[in-house]
Amino acid sequence: MSEKYVVEHFSFENKAVYERAQMEARLVGTMRKKYKLTNGKIALKVYQKALEEEVFMTAVGHSFLRELRIIALKTNALPEEELPEIPIRTGDGGGQNPSGGSTAPAGYSPGRLRELSRFERLYEGQRLLNRKLKFVLAALVVLVIAIIVIDFKSEYSVFTYFTDYKAKMEEELIQKYEGWEKELKAREDALDQSP
Repeated sequence: MSEKYVVEHFSFENKAVYERAQMEARLVGTMRKKYKLTNGKIALKVYQKALEEEVFMTAVGHSFLRELRIIALKTNALPEEELPEIPIRTGDGGGQNPSGGSTAPAGYSPGRLRELSRFERLYEGQRLLNRKLKFVLAALVVLVIAIIVIDFKSEYSVFTYFTDYKAKMEEELIQKYEGWEKELKAREDALDQSP
């Protein structure tokens, strides 16, 4: 018995198609958050753009397109005669399931799957790289802040090192000479008092 994959009440036997359906489900969720799809004009624009760019290829995406189509029709955004239908492309025989249907959804040829997976890998690689770069940037910011805090709390900071160091050395030298002067004065006084 083959493993089944489920996305939004749709069952898939092909893992690549399942992963595509998951991606489409995430995209649908993003669109629902980003756009007010109850507005017929917005739903119509999203519907037309999705059809034009062939964004959806699985049952998950097709059910979303159907929902957008119904909203556009109910709100009279466009007459039904002018509203394009949802195209369902038949696969090129990339495997049959036990019920006789293709395991790949409409529009899924092996070449198309390779192309999609290549772009998905590139996208995931870029997301991972972006995440790493954000982490490195945050670490650098924390490091710079830590260096500045430590620098201000130390006796000799980068900002005041030369001025404070020079002043402290001069002060130590003056105290040393004053100490010698007092010692010399004390010896002179001792010599003057002795017969």
